[in-house]
Amino acid sequence: MWDAAVRLLHWSLAALVLFNGVRDDGDFVHRVIGYAAVGVVGARLLWAAVASGAAAWSELTLSMPGTLRYLRRLLRGNVARHLGHNPLGRWMVWLLWSLVLLLGLTGWLSRTDALWGEDWPRDVHALLAKLLWVAVALHLAGVALMSWLQRENLPLAMITGSKRAPSQDGT
Repeated sequence: MWDAAVRLLHWSLAALVLFNGVRDDGDFVHRVIGYAAVGVVGARLLWAAVASGAAAWSELTLSMPGTLRYLRRLLRGNVARHLGHNPLGRWMVWLLWSLVLLLGLTGWLSRTDALWGEDWPRDVHALLAKLLWVAVALHLAGVALMSWLQRENLPLAMITGSKRAPSQDGT
């Protein structure tokens, strides 16, 4: 299951994204919180390089064939359980991390002298922020759906680090 570092980084990123989403005025605090979010993603990526179990790179690899197999099983009502992220969850992890990193980049670009007077960095930043909120909503919906289908409180598992192991048939 997820170790303490993963859980701390997850909830830190969630709090930073929520705070900056509510307070999106672009002031100094917004920028500091945004760069802190980029730092949290960077720390999580570094942790994946040295961690084992559900936190490791091997548990975050993306596979289109594996994802399609998982999705077909899910649509047939066969809900395969995973101690870490399921294949759809892995895609969401990478989407969320990518959006946070791109938001950090476009936020920084919008403040550089080289692009002074250019609107596109701010426009792209605003679009990415909206996409991040859509991704967060999909993430929360996916967590709620999988919690219901698997009859397990996944948010609680992300707090405690404890999750039921899958049975032999993957359910």
